[in-house]
Amino acid sequence: MKALVIDCAASCMHIAAKNDDFKASISLDLGQKQSQKLLSSIDYILGQVELKPADLEYTALTSGPGTFTGLRLAFSALKAIELAHNVPVYGIPSLDVYAFPYKNFDGLVVSVIDAKKDQFFAAIYENVKEISEAEDTTAENIAAKLDKSKKILLCGPDAAVFSEELKKIDSSLNLVVYASQPVPSDSLFTIAESMIEQKKEPLADYDGPVYLRKSEAEIKLESQK
Repeated sequence: MKALVIDCAASCMHIAAKNDDFKASISLDLGQKQSQKLLSSIDYILGQVELKPADLEYTALTSGPGTFTGLRLAFSALKAIELAHNVPVYGIPSLDVYAFPYKNFDGLVVSVIDAKKDQFFAAIYENVKEISEAEDTTAENIAAKLDKSKKILLCGPDAAVFSEELKKIDSSLNLVVYASQPVPSDSLFTIAESMIEQKKEPLADYDGPVYLRKSEAEIKLESQK
């Protein structure tokens, strides 16, 4: 299939395109400069696999939780392609995407993103099923939910940071953390195409990012009231 995907949930944004068997990808770990480079990076990636936006059969992205800026940027870019060329957009929960490569892991899988301020976006999985839904929480709360008798694999862009926090709380936990994480674009392609095969609906016009936390602007406005 011909597709474009974006992982926009963490500080480093991943963009990838595929033209049947040909793939290309790029990572943007640029902070606020992501907004300046995203559209040109999409054009570049599509060019590498000899595609134009009108050629795409679908696009997909990590729909949240994640960074406010990254989610907004990716949704805006892919919704624009949808509007211009009628290309469906599939939204996939961020933590599901990071946990997907470990669906056959014998134990618990904890998918995490550093939400800053001593908080993490996290969800717990076992045998593919989500046993603790995504939440904006602390390492202490997640540790309390873990079964010490099982191996616990940590995944996601901030797995290493989360591992250090868990070790401080309970050194007896049987943690597994790999030195590097799989490229999320492969999971996005696979999950999106499974959704298409199952005839699941793409994002509707009114669908937007999934936020588990209010923005700084919202918090400030509420405090003023």
